[in-house]
This record gives sequence, C-alpha cells and structure tokens, in this order.
Amino acid sequence: MTDLSYNKLNVSDSLDELASNINQIQKLVVEIEKLKKQVGTTCDNEELWQKFGEIHSNFQRKLSRCQKLISGISYVRGLSKYESIQTSRLKKDLNDLVARYTKGQKQISTRERGVIKRSRTNSARSSDQDDGQLISQQEQLLLDGQEILEREQQIKRIEDDMVCVADMMREIGYMVHDQGATIDNIEAHIYDTNRNVSEGTSLLGKAERSVQRSRKRKMCLIATFVIILTALVLTIVLVQKLGN
Repeated sequence: MTDLSYNKLNVSDSLDELASNINQIQKLVVEIEKLKKQVGTTCDNEELWQKFGEIHSNFQRKLSRCQKLISGISYVRGLSKYESIQTSRLKKDLNDLVARYTKGQKQISTRERGVIKRSRTNSARSSDQDDGQLISQQEQLLLDGQEILEREQQIKRIEDDMVCVADMMREIGYMVHDQGATIDNIEAHIYDTNRNVSEGTSLLGKAERSVQRSRKRKMCLIATFVIILTALVLTIVLVQKLGN
C-alpha cells in the first residue's frame, strides 16, 4: 500500500488503518501463543516452523506499517484532542501486543534450547552402545547433528526477529514520547484557555455587579435629590402663603 500524504483530512483514515493493523497483530500474537506450546513435543516438525516463519514475516510487515502510520500521524499539526487520545491509546495497545509477542518468542527460544540439550544427551548415550550397533549409532548421530544444527538456526532466526522488532518499537517509542509531549501541550493549552475563560467570566461578573451597584447609587442620589427638591418647593410655597 502506498504511503499517504498525511494531512488533517486523512488522519481519521490513518487511525482506522492503524487500528485494523493492530487487530491483525493481535491475531498473530494469539496464534504464536498457542503454537509455542507444541515446541519440543511430537507436534514439533517442519510444518510447525513454517507456520512460525509465516507469523514472523506477517508480524514484521504489520508492525512496519503501524510504524509508518504512527510516523505520518505524528507529523500532523493541529490534531484534535480526540485524535491525540485515540493515537496514544492505539500506541499503548500496540506496545502491549509487542510485549506479549516478544515474551512468546523468548519462551520458544527457551524450549528450543531444551530440545538441543536433550538431543545432545541422547547422542552421548547412543555412543556408549555395543559395537554391533555401530552403523545404527552413526546414523542416529548424523540425524542428531542435523537436528541440532537446524534448532540452532531456528534460535538464531528468533533472536534476529526479536532484535528487528525491538528496533522498530524503539523508533515508535520516540514517537510516543513526542506525541505525549504534544498531548501535554494541548491539555495545558486547554487548561489555560479554560482558566482564562473562567477568570474572564469572573471579571465580567464583578464588573456587572459593580455597574449594578453604581446604578443603584445613582438612583438613590436622584431619588434623594427629588425628595429634597420637592420638600424645598413645598416649604417655599408654604412660607409664601403664610406671609400673605
């Protein structure tokens, strides 16, 4: 799939694709957690390791796509709070799944080393048998030697896979840190904005109450002036009547 030219218009599509890839990664993790139990048992055969190979390949491909999507989203400026929170949640889900995947790989590697140890023990025991069984011993040693070599190669592939996954997650980790700082800045900006609005509303309320008090004082002064003026007029009229 061709990488998108990330902008504000396709962030939603990118988040949907990221969620879809993470869902597919989850299925791969569940599958490897189920198959790992077959290592070192009678079900441990070439078909099992072909399945492991397919899972490793698909996992790295999906993880690489998630890395590109997260990288693209991290370059977008002006993400909404919902988009920022959704991106962080998906990154956390991805990180948890990779931790489970890595744990499963380590357990497979441990089981493989146990198989190698048992194979070497069986080889040492077969070398102590009678001379009459020399041909069968040599054939068995050859099979054991091939098996040990194949197991060691499988462990090497598992370790290489874990290193590759760790490198990709390290890069995603840097993006998570940057995105987290962006979210903190967004939330701080929202907090400051809300605080400023609250302070502004409080100031407006105080100003309105001050205007109302001033208006009341003016009305009281006017009423007092009217009363005094009326009393003065009545006094003058009364004095004139008495003088006549």
